[in-house]
Amino acid sequence: MDTWYLPITILPGIGLLILSTTNLIVSLNEELERLLKEANEFQVLIDRKLSQMRLLTYGMAGLYISTALMVLSGLTSFFKQFQPRIINGVGSLILISGVVFIFISLIILIIYSTRAVTIRRAHFDECLIK
Repeated sequence: MDTWYLPITILPGIGLLILSTTNLIVSLNEELERLLKEANEFQVLIDRKLSQMRLLTYGMAGLYISTALMVLSGLTSFFKQFQPRIINGVGSLILISGVVFIFISLIILIIYSTRAVTIRRAHFDECLIK
């Protein structure tokens, strides 16, 4: 990889994904705290929301790993200029790994989003019935 700075230019986008995912976790946590006050009535909903929290945690972990891989890819590609035989192609392999982790994290976040809509709809329906 001739442009060692390419993986590092992706970091702001990953940072925005991390920030928005953090906001989702905070709001989900606040919602769970409200539901726990009436835990007997909303036990099924609480369980589903805890499952959602796990998905968000996996997504966040994937984004953090991809960030680390992007930085490592930039560093190895940069040092390839000084020792091309030792680090030949490693930077590209790490970059591809980082992109794969971003893709997996995005799939997890898409699953979270679709499940969140289903959970909200079921909760609203349940509230309308009562």
